[in-house]
Amino acid sequence: MLLSMLKFVQGFLQVTLTGSSPERFLNLCIRRNILIWNLCPNKEAGGFDFCISLKGFRAAKELLKKTHTSIKIRKKCGLPFCLYRYRARKLFAVGIILCMFLLGICSKYVWKIEINGTSELSQDMILTWLEKNDTSFGTKKRQIDCAAIEAALRSDFDVIAWTSVKLEGTKLTVDIQENLPEDEAKTLPEEGAWDLAASEEATIASIYTRQGTPLVEKGDIVSKGAILISGRLDIIDDNGEVANYRYVVSDGDITGTVMRAFESSLSRSYQKKVYTGAQDTSCTLQIGDLRIPLGRKPENYSACETTVTDRQLQLLPDLYLPVHLFVTDRKAYVYQAATYTKSEVEALAKEKWEAFLEKFTQKGIPIIVKNVKIETDEKNCVIQGCIQAEVPIGTYVPTDRIPLSQQQETDTADE
Repeated sequence: MLLSMLKFVQGFLQVTLTGSSPERFLNLCIRRNILIWNLCPNKEAGGFDFCISLKGFRAAKELLKKTHTSIKIRKKCGLPFCLYRYRARKLFAVGIILCMFLLGICSKYVWKIEINGTSELSQDMILTWLEKNDTSFGTKKRQIDCAAIEAALRSDFDVIAWTSVKLEGTKLTVDIQENLPEDEAKTLPEEGAWDLAASEEATIASIYTRQGTPLVEKGDIVSKGAILISGRLDIIDDNGEVANYRYVVSDGDITGTVMRAFESSLSRSYQKKVYTGAQDTSCTLQIGDLRIPLGRKPENYSACETTVTDRQLQLLPDLYLPVHLFVTDRKAYVYQAATYTKSEVEALAKEKWEAFLEKFTQKGIPIIVKNVKIETDEKNCVIQGCIQAEVPIGTYVPTDRIPLSQQQETDTADE
């Protein structure tokens, strides 16, 4: 490979050797250390085809006269001939060199930031945070410490459980894993005496006690605020009487069967978007902070649907440049009064009902019974429904401490 590049830089010729004694010419070249390669016979010309360097070609002119042979040049190859061929296009060569120089400079900066895995946090929030921490578009790559950014993200955002920051080419990739949402009702207090009480009226579907005294059983109907698991433990003496109390933080899993109602209405009259058929496309070239409009000026529409596509210049999979082409497509429309058909409005009503049920299924809450009724008249569509579901109903409330009687205090002191 290195030898081929050296031959290209020095320049060489592809030639055809003919004459009365071409073999003698080749032998003399070998004796005088004139480099010849890719040698092969040429039956049509009655000689040989081979490649020879420019320096060797000049040295072989004397041998051609001595051996009564001649050389016909078939092709000129190498850098000297390319420079000579484009000698009148100096600006083109300067442009190539300048382009390579600018490309080398641009490759030392970050021009693309990709954020993955955000749900509760928005991408704009992460981009704003990166900018405040001196990590944004146009930041030098040598100034970016990926490990430090990862630690700072976890420190500043409690919702982030894990993060990974990678710098590849001119692209910075931030992968984020957020904490799963926690049920506040199941967050145990650190210390003290706490009961688990019903957060709403329900029928106990299941109860599992880890710590505390259970006061209800499966199938019991409880009202809001009723104590389900008490944080007070009775200490019984030999006579079977309560001698003292021990207070703990209640802990357990309690679910109750509850009713959830849903009611909504939809008007059959609405404003329909009708496209007029008028549309246009405009382009804007952005180089750094400079914006250059391309093409004609966009039309003025009273109302239009606009779609902007950002196409960033990318030379390699992870090599982005600060050059963007924004393509803006606009479609004009007007609003017209329209009325849903019965099937259309009922389909929309079913979508609302399904969205209501989806809130429970996403949380893993089992739905035992569901009923829905959809009534449609000339003006409205009314949806009325209800479900029975098993939901967690435990919430923490302070335990009422019971003072010991005077006799119990005396007996405790004697012991």
